[in-house]
Amino acid sequence: MNNISTPLKKHLLVIDDEQDICELVSDVADMLGFSTEQCSVLNELDDLKLNPLPDVLALDLSMPDVDGIEIINHLGSLAVKPQLILMTGFERSVLDGAHKLADRLNVPVLGQLNKPFSIQMLKDLLELPLIQTKPAASKSGAKPSAQKFAPEDIAKGIQNGEFVAYYQPQIDLKTGELHGVEALVRWHHPNGLVMPDDFLPEIESNQQILPLTESVIEQTMRQMIYWQASGLPPMQTSINLSAAYLGELDLPGLMLRLLKDHPIPAELITFEITERIGLNDNNQAVLDTLTRLRLKGFYLSIDDFGTGYSSLSQLNQLPFNEIKIDKSFVFHMLSSPISKAIVESSISLARQLNVRCIAEGIETEEIRDALQMMGCDIGQGYLYSKALPPEDFIKWAAAYVNETRV
Repeated sequence: MNNISTPLKKHLLVIDDEQDICELVSDVADMLGFSTEQCSVLNELDDLKLNPLPDVLALDLSMPDVDGIEIINHLGSLAVKPQLILMTGFERSVLDGAHKLADRLNVPVLGQLNKPFSIQMLKDLLELPLIQTKPAASKSGAKPSAQKFAPEDIAKGIQNGEFVAYYQPQIDLKTGELHGVEALVRWHHPNGLVMPDDFLPEIESNQQILPLTESVIEQTMRQMIYWQASGLPPMQTSINLSAAYLGELDLPGLMLRLLKDHPIPAELITFEITERIGLNDNNQAVLDTLTRLRLKGFYLSIDDFGTGYSSLSQLNQLPFNEIKIDKSFVFHMLSSPISKAIVESSISLARQLNVRCIAEGIETEEIRDALQMMGCDIGQGYLYSKALPPEDFIKWAAAYVNETRV
């Protein structure tokens, strides 16, 4: 008796109002070992049959009655979701918009196909390994909500040192060496670790960003001294600044005072300012602060580059040394021609302006290799490491430096 079990076939459902497309996708999938189903008529969402749930759903976004956006929203409500292949004959920006919606709803996307597409393009997508999806967080495991944080609790947390700077490494894409780190704050709340998205809005609305930012700066400068004493090479260290902080505090004066207690070269500290800060002629205090910081030797970086309307205007007004490409473009650059064009243009612009270019959100070797080919200077992302608490970061950094020296 043969006890060897036969692997289960992956199941594909194709939804497209063009019958010839349905047949083409099904035929290619059949050749690759899928079991397939087709749907060319979908009058209402209730007609969508997802039992059994397909492993892969090839979805035409421009279905005449129930369009692809409605279907993606429906998939987002499911506990278990199929892997999507997005298809349309409209411009690529339509695919990109649907892809971003799927990302927000935690619906995995294998890739995009702009009609007309070749059999090889379809085959390449169907041969990709399925994406490992992250289960939605249960309510019982949810962290404390920002709305529940009273100002006095936040003040107490800052005073007690509960807000801790974590450090995410930045890697020189040309040499593979450790270039620097970005300081990212986490709240060690008594009820568990709280991420910035869950507390920063509350802190900013209560005007508590100033003491928090000062605490992060001081923690980071102490760590920089410790890293040097531990034998690590000098590292460029990035610290995020809030618009409120820039407008209300004498940051250049504060930094000079801190440097007296923590003798660190000013040029090793980079202040990241989001491009959505809204710099204009009516915000002269912010403009003056940034210019003074640069005059004192600190580096300046435009964070989230490409996501706001004022990127080029800010580059023209202020002495920035670095642009940081937003992770949303980096993450999609291999599947979205628009995202790829924005990344390439940003790298080219940085080169022409003789400023450093950092790409954040690098999660795969393929993205890293593409950025290297484009000439990007620095990379940051989960491919290398997540943001680590101080004691874990120094272990990671020591191991990485030793490995790259071999």
